[in-house]
Amino acid sequence: MLWLALYLPELALEALPGAADRPRAAFGAVGGTVLQGVNATAARAGVNVGMGAAAALALCPDIDLVARSPTAEAALRDALLIWAGQFTSHCSALTDDCLVLEIGASRRLFGGIEALLDQLRTDLVAFGQTVQMATAPTPAAAALLARHRPGMLVQNPDALPAVLGPLPLAYLNLAPRLTGHLHALGLRSIGDCRRLPRAELGRRLGPALLAVLDRLLGIAPEPLVPFCPPPEFRRALELPAPVHAAPQLLPALMRLLLELRGFLRTRQRWAQTLCLDLVCADGPPVPVLLRLSTATGDTSIMQELFVERLQQTVLPGPVVSLLLCARDLAPVASAGQDLFDSPDGEPLAVLVDRLRARLGEAAVTGISATADHRPERAWRYCAIGDGQAALSMAARPAWLLRVPQRLRVVAGMPCLDGRLTLLGGPERIEGGWWDSADVARDYYIACQRTGRRLWIYQERRPAGGWYLHGLFA
Repeated sequence: MLWLALYLPELALEALPGAADRPRAAFGAVGGTVLQGVNATAARAGVNVGMGAAAALALCPDIDLVARSPTAEAALRDALLIWAGQFTSHCSALTDDCLVLEIGASRRLFGGIEALLDQLRTDLVAFGQTVQMATAPTPAAAALLARHRPGMLVQNPDALPAVLGPLPLAYLNLAPRLTGHLHALGLRSIGDCRRLPRAELGRRLGPALLAVLDRLLGIAPEPLVPFCPPPEFRRALELPAPVHAAPQLLPALMRLLLELRGFLRTRQRWAQTLCLDLVCADGPPVPVLLRLSTATGDTSIMQELFVERLQQTVLPGPVVSLLLCARDLAPVASAGQDLFDSPDGEPLAVLVDRLRARLGEAAVTGISATADHRPERAWRYCAIGDGQAALSMAARPAWLLRVPQRLRVVAGMPCLDGRLTLLGGPERIEGGWWDSADVARDYYIACQRTGRRLWIYQERRPAGGWYLHGLFA
């Protein structure tokens, strides 16, 4: 097994909205004044974890001091675990600020450990998270290296004792009294402890140290609670500052789509309907609905379509948060194609979705035949893919005029930029008395001097004229 640890040193701050480039520090959630989280900008000014708020303000007067929010931190951890589910089926929160992923089987799937880590880094940059990573054959060792030796990739279990041996005992986060006893015995590193007889070490110092060392080296299992993704995707994201133009929401939307991609791959589902609520400071939220022609798990297509919608969205006021919901989830197996299916249908569905995003839902529809011989009533708009086959009729043109155009008649023959030549007909169409729109016509296929073919008809009623009704391709 190979474990990847993701240590989140700025979780307390990144879980809360705020500008990332400003010095920020977080203190305890309930009446605390001791700093428990400091970002890199504040650290460069000399502010450290464990410092009092007054001392931090003295060192950095423009620092933002915020109270920790356990609820927001838990939500961010869950969001990262949902995202991480696309890389492995075994991911857990080892501690409040460290996630562990079992990636032994994922290396081959993603093209090797380096390719997998590159994909993780790319996503985490888009996620906007400060993360330190390391790998080891045990989750405890991976977490320890991620905290104190980020970037180390230990894949061979036999190499683990040599890697951990030089690390100081302070990295183990033992009880202060136990650490004092170890120092009194002259023990300073993990290797120092392992060189002593195990039974004597346990007898003199108790089982706590041995339990920590055994979990580090894989002698004892690590008790982990596996993360179970929620049955539906409904994620909210508070913005660091109010946004006044819809296109500026794209970076926040990309983060939500990263979570959605992980959710869909973890649950082995594709989504067909997405609803993005733009929550405004004043007034009701602005819904941005995306109905796809077919279920998909490709979030890059979703992002492209949302960009089109956001460019057309006018905000009634500043947006303070986003809420993304995925509906109409379909299993991947049923939504996919058979092995020998033609892939031609997928580009058409993507094209339809792009047109709908740009032109609106009502602007792109399908066409279906109806059981009526009158040309203007022989079809209807329908949802794409819901149409039925046309009735078996004589040749029909692809294009009908909305209102038939009356033709000039010379010597008893219809004319349009010259005399027309009749190539076929007549086809008699008569009916419609049941809906007070009865017709009585004789249709002909006619040809102009230029070679263009037309569909014309002559009214059968007294003094009936000639009309142009359709154009052949």
